[in-house]
Amino acid sequence: MVHENTIAMSIPDEMTSDETKPDETKPDETTLLREHLEPLMPSRSLSGFPEPPSYSGTGEEGYLYFHIDPKHTNYVNRILEGYEYVGVMTSVDKTGRCMVRCTPDTRSLAIEILSRLPEVTLEI
Repeated sequence: MVHENTIAMSIPDEMTSDETKPDETKPDETTLLREHLEPLMPSRSLSGFPEPPSYSGTGEEGYLYFHIDPKHTNYVNRILEGYEYVGVMTSVDKTGRCMVRCTPDTRSLAIEILSRLPEVTLEI
């Protein structure tokens, strides 16, 4: 279940001269899934984050939902794994919606880590 408190990140492409871009005329599954979503607005701040909804006693009160380009999922996951005991990242769907299963105590640290990545976009 995706909650209102979500963020989205985009990381600049770093292509070398020997790499080629995929055929842009051929629609892929990700493009089709994104057509129905509202555009993400760029921001470098997470100050717009609302407090998580009250899930008192469910264990979900610290979960953090965000959106990234699917090709960067492994990159972001490895960064979060480098900070032990912050939380466990999980992909929610193929469009790049992800979540970090963290505790209420580590949620603010997870937001800080994600906000220090190159470019962050909010989706509230």
